[in-house]
Amino acid sequence: MKIALAHGGMGCGGSEVAVFWGVAALRGYHDLNLITGCPIELDRLNRHCGTDISPADFHPLVAPQWPRKLIGHTDALRGAVFGRFLRSAASQFDVCLSGYNIMDFGKPAIQFIADFSFDDELRRSYDPAPPGLRGWGHRPGTFRRAYLGLARMIAGHSGYDGRDDLIVANSNWTADVLRLRRGMRIDRVINPPVVADAPYVPWEQREGGFTILGRISHEKRIERVIDILARVRAKGHDVHLHVIGPIDNDAYGAMISRRIADNAAWCFAEGRKAGAEKMQVLASHRYAIHGRASEAFGIAVAEQVMAGCIPFVPDSGGPVEIVGHPDLCYRDVDDAVAKIDAVLRDKVQQAALCESLTRQGQLFSTDRFMRELRAVVEEFIERRGIRAKA
Repeated sequence: MKIALAHGGMGCGGSEVAVFWGVAALRGYHDLNLITGCPIELDRLNRHCGTDISPADFHPLVAPQWPRKLIGHTDALRGAVFGRFLRSAASQFDVCLSGYNIMDFGKPAIQFIADFSFDDELRRSYDPAPPGLRGWGHRPGTFRRAYLGLARMIAGHSGYDGRDDLIVANSNWTADVLRLRRGMRIDRVINPPVVADAPYVPWEQREGGFTILGRISHEKRIERVIDILARVRAKGHDVHLHVIGPIDNDAYGAMISRRIADNAAWCFAEGRKAGAEKMQVLASHRYAIHGRASEAFGIAVAEQVMAGCIPFVPDSGGPVEIVGHPDLCYRDVDDAVAKIDAVLRDKVQQAALCESLTRQGQLFSTDRFMRELRAVVEEFIERRGIRAKA
């Protein structure tokens, strides 16, 4: 079969990890084509994803690069340009897969849901607008409607209604939101893959501090995490926080940099870390914390689990399924402080949680993801009665 796997960005997020492990799953089984909206930086992506993809594993198909001065860094416009190209190329493939949310291929396809960015109302309901000029552009109003209208005009539409798509959600929570709030049919839930290459560090040899991992952006609520741990410290716990991720030179990044500087005795900016270096930092600490509520999955939390940490997460979203224990899920700052304080004071509970989290980590292996992805592709081929193109 001639298969197309599409992703518009190929940056440094969780969906890129799923796409590259998708390539690993399908290479050698099918004639695989990777369609992207930017050049494929193979070495960088292999480091980010923990894969060993080679140029021989797929055929690259890169959409034309529009000048930045025309579309800038605007996600909707870049997505519209990519979508138009994607639709023009789709007819040459037997099977099309979207690696990042709903894409219009003009025919039935396999759609992997990563987040709610494809639905502006859902996105706003779960993520606050970022501070500064960028946030102004995300808020509802005349400008936002005009901007999205322009993106829709550029993208166009094939007329295909999507009713025969096979839709895969990345968590049960995501699937439930889309069923209840959008009436969408979700065919499968497949958790993203997580590379388990963390070194083993015995619990007693780990630092009694916390890590937070991922993009330093407004929806991650880093400032709330700092507030939580400041109050935990006020209860007598000598904990610290490593903020792992690049801090951009924008309004939110500047605010977080100030907050870290204000708490420099125990709060540390680590910058971007990847691969073995990232997992070494995680595995050398006992605890982790996540700030983003209502996240579709939360691959950073799964990485923390597989590194042997005890993570505390908001009580809404995919991370709840990852940690699998109510004592690790908080509803607000007060609840987070109380639950962290209780766990830090109880060594017996720490041991029980570590045992439970070890079992949870087995759910996110790369072998499991590849096996389930291949099964979905074969099911789609059989269901649609697809025959390979001559």
